Amino acid sequence: MTASGATGTAAGVTTRRGFLLAAALWGAAGRGAGAQTPAIRIGGNPAWFPYSWEEGDRLRGLGADKAQAALDHLGLAAIPLTFGRWQRALAALEHGRVDLLVSALWNAERTDRMLYTAPYATDDVRAFVRSTDVGRYRTVADLFGRAGVAPLGSAYGAEMDALESRGLNLERSGTTEGMLQRVRYGRADFCVLVHRNGLHLLETMHLAGELAPLPFALAPVQIRMLIRRDGPLADRLDALNTLITDA
Repeated sequence: MTASGATGTAAGVTTRRGFLLAAALWGAAGRGAGAQTPAIRIGGNPAWFPYSWEEGDRLRGLGADKAQAALDHLGLAAIPLTFGRWQRALAALEHGRVDLLVSALWNAERTDRMLYTAPYATDDVRAFVRSTDVGRYRTVADLFGRAGVAPLGSAYGAEMDALESRGLNLERSGTTEGMLQRVRYGRADFCVLVHRNGLHLLETMHLAGELAPLPFALAPVQIRMLIRRDGPLADRLDALNTLITDA
């Protein structure tokens, strides 16, 4: 998360097919609804199960579903876009090429130019280690002095920042899949991931027997959506919060 979260490995800012579809939908929405009801361009983390992920030109996940339902309720058309990498999705939001990201963790550095919604889900950050090493770690303190890795661009909130400031060693580089392989082969001691996404990755990479999360959380996290301060949803934040948190 990742975190936020986890990053994907697909290439390209948007697929050509997705871009052409977005342009067509944007034009149709503008003709049909007029300037008062603009189409909303949405994106998300491309590989952060279960909150958002990309399947070709499709944006899937809990966050995507909640965003679509909320926008429908507000009478706004949604145009899903795919970006391949989390950093590219963030840059698209910052530069006005997308209006809403459906899955993000709170980061103080972004709040001067972006707005966070209320959280619509909760999770926690875990350290994933070799299954044979789980018994070596009983508390967070046991991770200090070890070699940890985390996804490039990940930011897990104030509690994780505090652990890093106290000396928790986290190298950020490469892909999430590559980092799990580094732990698997002993080139790193642990990989930090949002819990549910980490479990999903172990299953999809057939590593559930070789790697496992530690039984204790490093920090709680809240999953939110992210919008532009000067975007079309800025004055609808309260309504958006109500809709995405409505059980």
